[in-house]
Amino acid sequence: MSSESILEVKNLSKCYQIYEKPHHRLMQMALGRFGKAFYREFWALRDISFTIPKGQIIGILGKNGAGKSTLLQIICGTLSPSDGEVRVSGRVAALLELGSGFNPEFTGIENIYMSAQILGLTREQAESKLDDILAFADIGDFVHQPVKTYSSGMFARLAFAVVIHVDPDVLIVDEALSVGDAWFQHKSMARMRQLMESGCTVLFVSHSIDAVRALCDEAIWLEQGQVKMQGNVTEVTNAYMNDVFIEHNRIALQTSKQHTNESHEEVTNAHQDDSEKSTPIRPQEIHSAAASLDGGTVLNVRSKELKNSEGQIVERLEQGECFSLEFELEILRPVKNVSVGFLIKDQFGQELTGESYFNTFRHSLDLEAGRIVRFAFKSDMLLRGGQSYSVALRINQVSKWDRSDNVVVYADELAMVFDVLNDLDNPIWFKFKMPFEVSVQ
Repeated sequence: MSSESILEVKNLSKCYQIYEKPHHRLMQMALGRFGKAFYREFWALRDISFTIPKGQIIGILGKNGAGKSTLLQIICGTLSPSDGEVRVSGRVAALLELGSGFNPEFTGIENIYMSAQILGLTREQAESKLDDILAFADIGDFVHQPVKTYSSGMFARLAFAVVIHVDPDVLIVDEALSVGDAWFQHKSMARMRQLMESGCTVLFVSHSIDAVRALCDEAIWLEQGQVKMQGNVTEVTNAYMNDVFIEHNRIALQTSKQHTNESHEEVTNAHQDDSEKSTPIRPQEIHSAAASLDGGTVLNVRSKELKNSEGQIVERLEQGECFSLEFELEILRPVKNVSVGFLIKDQFGQELTGESYFNTFRHSLDLEAGRIVRFAFKSDMLLRGGQSYSVALRINQVSKWDRSDNVVVYADELAMVFDVLNDLDNPIWFKFKMPFEVSVQ
């Protein structure tokens, strides 16, 4: 392992033996030595390799069943790999199943000492951190009671407090930041940031793309037990979200097709002339300049423009300046229920604000072939100056306010990038500035 690396995963694989019936396990024990297998193999991980430098914050992405939890358990040492190896330099602490090592008959204090020693601290080191752990957990006199009497929130708070105070070299977090109430969640996130800033290496698993983008330097995308993509957190999360859009499209269209087949009204209307029908858009490749249907192009995105207060196309705006985002579409075939929208993101990919035609007017548009349609979104620039921002363009088919039939037919996660110039006379110290009435009594 390199002297600059703190974690190295090399050719890691994990295979489970799946038995269809209970007696097959006994048959495998008795007859397996003769070469017959009474199970099928399931590879949760297959030939995964990566190296993480000291101090890096790495996000782990993937759908349920992609192998994320299996990977983290092997790194923690609570699960053995079928093949490959994991090398870790330093102390590893994990926020997986919070409190999984607690003894329910022991008091909170007793469990603090036991867990701290399991994580590598001496009794003296645990005693030196006891006050900080108790203050962070903030469960009062319950710390002297058996943990079996705790609420689930109290239990998780105490376990979280222990893990983050053992000064780990590598911290592994698996969806554990939702413990406790809103106040404790904010306190937990602030403590996490302190650990990261102190040089702790973190592996962070979350289904929240915003959290991954906000916290992580790089990301690893797991798909069916293999690394599908690894690299810059914005690039990986954008690619992952595009994949989510395509999968959502497939499910939404499948559901829509079932409803259509079951609808007598749709069957009746099937005898209409083809020229009078509108065409649903099918899922297509993200970032394409056109949305296609069965090999035919339905619409083209002709232009994507940012205009300043004078109507000029620009790449930078003044803080507080009136501006507009304008998108021009060329409709090549009739299409129903079209909405155009956008998201403005910071350099970490966090979605700051956005708008869509459907969200504004609560209905979408039916567009005829041959039309040139220009969507314009006008506002004042309330985001902080001295930074750059990106715009993601989305074109959807949607008709229901609960978005249950929403299909993303076009998504360009990097449609444009622009700068906002800092106003030295009216600086903004936050992400954006809301207008407030201020009074003093």
